[in-house]
Amino acid sequence: MKNMRILFIGIGEMGSGMAGNILTKNSSLTIWNRTVPKPHVDRLMERGALFAHDLKQAAGESDFICFNLTSDDAVNAVAAGIAEYVRPGTVIMDFSTISPDSANRLSQGFAEKGSCFLDCPVSGGAEGAAKGALTIMVGGDSDAYQKAMPILEMCGANIQYMGESGLGQKAKLINQLLAWVNQSAVCEAMLLAEKSGIDLSSLYQVLETAWGRSWMLERSVKQYIIPREYDSSASIELICKDFAILERIAGQADYDIPITRSAKEWYDGAMKEGYAKKDPAIIIELMRDNPTK
Repeated sequence: MKNMRILFIGIGEMGSGMAGNILTKNSSLTIWNRTVPKPHVDRLMERGALFAHDLKQAAGESDFICFNLTSDDAVNAVAAGIAEYVRPGTVIMDFSTISPDSANRLSQGFAEKGSCFLDCPVSGGAEGAAKGALTIMVGGDSDAYQKAMPILEMCGANIQYMGESGLGQKAKLINQLLAWVNQSAVCEAMLLAEKSGIDLSSLYQVLETAWGRSWMLERSVKQYIIPREYDSSASIELICKDFAILERIAGQADYDIPITRSAKEWYDGAMKEGYAKKDPAIIIELMRDNPTK
């Protein structure tokens, strides 16, 4: 298959892994990142990726444009900067986690120019991105989805078409609800165990094969909670961003989410304490300091 002209925008922890897999499997890739120089960017360029010094020109020369950015504002700003230069027929694939409303607006805007915008949020973390093993939830035009499938398969192992624009983002945010509400339950359970005199390492050995087992238990207890070290590629600020979007989705659906709102209080509290860049498991420290909250 002839190499595709692909532009990847946003070379962070997740984006660098995804871009690296695309570069390996497509043999060529153009990249752009707001911050330069940056180790992730440098490593991709050492492997043969081309840096887009003129982003508008690069967008106009690409068949596929991939975003992996941190927020609605970042995605909207980049999209606005390249929109008039994107050629008809180009497929824009947004791997970021943003609001469904933003995804819908961007889809409509690019459709008016003859191109297609797919919301393609991912789950699996930096490790999954590096391995090309992400879960990808896609919303948007079904024909564009089929056209984009070769690139999606370079990045993910579980790719699901969710339906119309915005539904990929809604699916991702439901995943976030489950993940971070579960994280709060894991922290509460581990703190109760600690205060009850149970050795957490021994308890973890039990829970690995018990009904209490979960992905959030496995990712956080040994790596973050037991050593009380909370540096990771995940962060409180991104969780709070996602919870804010979830509240808007729930409001639009006229559906209360009391368990989610209760969990959200701990993450909001962590933001106020200055833990924006720390792993979400750090909320156990707030629970430790506020036993009667």
